[in-house]
Amino acid sequence: MTVLLKIRRFGAFGVFHANGTGVQLGAKHQALVALLSTAEGGIRTRAFLEKTLWCLAQPEQAKASLRTALSTLRRHLGPEAAKLLYANRERVILDLTRAELDSCTGNAEFMEGFELPHEAVFNAWLAEARAEFSRRPAAQAPLGGTSPGRVILDGLLPSIAVLPFAHRAPGEATAPLGSLMSEELSRYLSRSWAFSVTSFLASRQFNPETVRPAEVSSVAGADYLVSGTVTSGGGRFHAEIDLHDAVREKVIWSRCFEGALDNLMEGRSKVLRNATLQIGQTAAGEAVRLADFQPLRNLESHTLLMAAISLMQEMEVQKFQQAYSILTHLLERERGHALPLTWTGFWHVMRVERGLSRNREDDCRKASQMAEAAIEAAPGFSLAHTLKGLISSHLTFRFDQALDAYDLALRDNPNEALALLLKGATLAYQDMPDEAVQMTDAARRLTPLGPQCYYFDALSALANLSARNYGRAIELADRSLEAKRSFPVPLRSKAIALQMSGQDAEARSTVQKLLEAAPEFCLSQFQRDNPAAMSPAGREWASALRQAGVPE
Repeated sequence: MTVLLKIRRFGAFGVFHANGTGVQLGAKHQALVALLSTAEGGIRTRAFLEKTLWCLAQPEQAKASLRTALSTLRRHLGPEAAKLLYANRERVILDLTRAELDSCTGNAEFMEGFELPHEAVFNAWLAEARAEFSRRPAAQAPLGGTSPGRVILDGLLPSIAVLPFAHRAPGEATAPLGSLMSEELSRYLSRSWAFSVTSFLASRQFNPETVRPAEVSSVAGADYLVSGTVTSGGGRFHAEIDLHDAVREKVIWSRCFEGALDNLMEGRSKVLRNATLQIGQTAAGEAVRLADFQPLRNLESHTLLMAAISLMQEMEVQKFQQAYSILTHLLERERGHALPLTWTGFWHVMRVERGLSRNREDDCRKASQMAEAAIEAAPGFSLAHTLKGLISSHLTFRFDQALDAYDLALRDNPNEALALLLKGATLAYQDMPDEAVQMTDAARRLTPLGPQCYYFDALSALANLSARNYGRAIELADRSLEAKRSFPVPLRSKAIALQMSGQDAEARSTVQKLLEAAPEFCLSQFQRDNPAAMSPAGREWASALRQAGVPE
């Protein structure tokens, strides 16, 4: 993609056209570009920019000043580069995919010598940013922005901010443990399409001891807020973590966690991973509760989206159908928006996967229509390309097209966990078991928040089955079934793995559970409708299912 703008952030700050010609900007406009270019996806809320750049102004004056600054900045950038800067009622966005950002080299300081007189909030942010960049190894300095898909879509996602945790250990903390936990939680949360995550640098402007959730919501545009306290001793930490509905100022979840400090410092804490998983599940559950008890037209779009995604994972037919009703309402409410289009497409695919479809071809056609419409609305949206790949691999068995779609998704977002997972499954169908296990393991390390983990475990079990890792396949299938005990996919993989590892009685017992969950399942259906049947191992799997009691 053509670069339209170059931004030099280390040393003397500067903005340049693609040909190297400098763009003359005043101090406020430079500060505005700096704030946008350091934000995840180039996105800042209007409230945050107003508070940060015009901290002494009255609210209406700050709003007007931001509008004027954006207009002036566009004029200075010129007609081409100005296309990178756009805004809606809540957010201001700089498309970083077409901007070239420098990285920190040598001892160059971030925005060397720059300051805004009388703007204490911006200057505090600048000091934090300089400190953060000075701690970060040069190789980790950001080289560019996130995908245009994510930039376009954040407006419909609920936003969440993580405050620095308050350190309660006796005496002085030997390390910024509270800030470290905030940063790690933010990183885990940002791997999911469940939330738009406020940068931990931006969240540090708030004092966790005194700030009110509604203030964070107003300034940072956050719908949810994570706060907490941490104590440490003996090489371990103890954290108390709260999840707030920031707008209603209501605590909706509170838990205590303990873990090893070494794992936390190394960025591989299972404790924080578990905490982020529970945060996602709680937010999704709250969205379902609200959708059950309030009229749809009165709910925020992001609440409806979270409720629909959560209900889609349920094995009960009534709840699965309720998800479709919510998505249909959301399609009318957010016409042409890629997120509801994509998730409606996933709903049609999942209806086929679960054996609930009365017309496989019709669901395939509708899912394809949704995928194409989503890609037209947001050409770089990785999840829409992932949907297109899923249709090709699981419904039409065009594995070449599926791999192309997954590669497009991963080019847009290398951390698109679902694309990695489904690519791994597709490789398993093509007799590439080692690559399949590698892909699905990578996907599970990036497993998104919320109620989808069971699906990742289920397809990882299938990949291990293709690699003849029968014990691992059974273990992963059991993990999936702990969450969704009537999900046919892990039941099928478990039955095959048990039979092929000589555990005949256990295999027959698992097949009985499979037939209870999917009464119409039989070998002819498996051979006709399942992509696994087309793999070189498919005949072996069909034979194992026959021996374990699956009818013809």
